[in-house]
Amino acid sequence: MIYQILGAYFEDDCADELTNDPILTAVLAKNALASQPTLSRFFNRLDDTTLNQFYDLMRRFRKVVYSIKKPEMILLALDSTLLNTYGHQEGEDFNFHYQDHGYHPLVCYDGITGDLLKIQLRNRTDYSSTGVMDFLQPLPNEFGNDYPNIPLLLRGDSGFTKPELYHQRETNGVSYAIRLKENGNLRKLASHIDEQLAEITKDDMVSYVVYYGEF
Repeated sequence: MIYQILGAYFEDDCADELTNDPILTAVLAKNALASQPTLSRFFNRLDDTTLNQFYDLMRRFRKVVYSIKKPEMILLALDSTLLNTYGHQEGEDFNFHYQDHGYHPLVCYDGITGDLLKIQLRNRTDYSSTGVMDFLQPLPNEFGNDYPNIPLLLRGDSGFTKPELYHQRETNGVSYAIRLKENGNLRKLASHIDEQLAEITKDDMVSYVVYYGEF
């Protein structure tokens, strides 16, 4: 199935056309490959144990890749996205944020290489940070055990503004940058920064300016 997707055959029905494909049968050392009904039966048997096995496969793939070139750091880019659906699949529904039908999975990429580190399917009604603690914890566990000398950083948007997540990252020694939603308390704390920014731009309010501050 992985080779089929890499070959840009994204639909299960494509398997019937590839059953006797000479290149794929040679690569996999098979006389014939699985048909669409066989793949469907396979997918219907998937359960939580299977999903954990998939994660273990990704961990093994990373070991192979990192044995060739180990990264100097890992940037855990945390996000949620819309996975479109076009039927009545279980758990799918209309997502008001994206204004479309689909699922709302959690995803985590390496923000430097773009490599997918982890993904978890969720219903469309789940908020961005729903289940994020359990979703993320296996990654620092893995990197802490397998690559203890590689520093981990995490970034996320305001949907992950959650004190429990901050505590979890700090407990695991992971530096993080998570955007805060604008609010009255934040505006009050940053008022002196806003005043300083207004002062340095009073003679030029057209050019782009970045001003760093802390509180």
